[in-house]
Amino acid sequence: MLKKLLTVRNLVILLAIVALFVVSSLLGLKVPSPVVSLAAEPIFHIGPLTITNSLFTAWIIMILLIVLALLTTRRMPKDLARAGDQELVPSSGLQNFMEMIVEALYNMTQSIGGRWTPKFFPIVATIFIFVLTSNWLGLVPGFGSIGILEHPHVAGQTGFVANGPILTGIPATATESHSETSAKPEAQDEHAAAEKHADGYIVVPFFRPPSTDLNFTLALGLMVVVLSQYFGVKALGPGYFRKFFDTSGFKQGAFNGAVGIFVSILELISEIARVLSFGFRLFGNIFAGEVLLGVMAFLIPYIASLPFYGLEVFVGFIQAAVFMMLALVFFVMATVGHGHEEHH
Repeated sequence: MLKKLLTVRNLVILLAIVALFVVSSLLGLKVPSPVVSLAAEPIFHIGPLTITNSLFTAWIIMILLIVLALLTTRRMPKDLARAGDQELVPSSGLQNFMEMIVEALYNMTQSIGGRWTPKFFPIVATIFIFVLTSNWLGLVPGFGSIGILEHPHVAGQTGFVANGPILTGIPATATESHSETSAKPEAQDEHAAAEKHADGYIVVPFFRPPSTDLNFTLALGLMVVVLSQYFGVKALGPGYFRKFFDTSGFKQGAFNGAVGIFVSILELISEIARVLSFGFRLFGNIFAGEVLLGVMAFLIPYIASLPFYGLEVFVGFIQAAVFMMLALVFFVMATVGHGHEEHH
């Protein structure tokens, strides 16, 4: 009996998928061509400031997290007054859930950061929650699909698409700028023909996850590297910078001194390379996932992309955790002295 029910269910799902394809073809619905744009697309301006879809989404994420924090902690003063000397018990499920997440992050930070946990925890926890929200919010239906539907060359002229290369599969003659077209009257007929025969559209989305914008990931990596230098100076004083220019080896000979200088140069290069490592790791993984989901949804709509959604949920969590753990490890490494540099 159960086997028959499963067979009927699978048959109904298959028929529903076929029906969706048939209805789409009968109604003449056109699926916009997938667009790979490395640069975030500008959507509006505030004076001279250009607001891209990734920056706009970052503002939305910040507002959501602030509202979530307010909703979670709004009853805490009353709960503290009511509890007195007794153990404080969360009064809502949301507060209980958020306290569980914060406690887990704090315990993880404490196991690595030690006595520096009060300094490290607010930074690494904020990084994890913000990056995780950014990664997962990009999987919500509507991100990357709600926007302005334009012909590729029209979108390039209206200014909604950044002035970078966009892979649309449309010949270059259809993507020339408006200024070039007005400067070449003879090219207007070519543009009209391209518009007539171009059956593809691109979507300039209103929302784009900040993690898929290289500007965001590089800025976040730069912030982590700068903070690691700050914590290193705070823990070790000016002697922290000796690792970038170590001449103590000359006391044991010219060879040891040269080796020390070479190692110092490598230390400086590694600090700079951390910015690139942070930025490209997060950007590459999340951007590749967005491209994969877009291509699968275009090739086989409705159902084929669902398994990849589960994969991207896992990848989004792992990348947020990796970014947080690397930032925490770099903070701890900066506060640990070597030899004469260490003091209490």
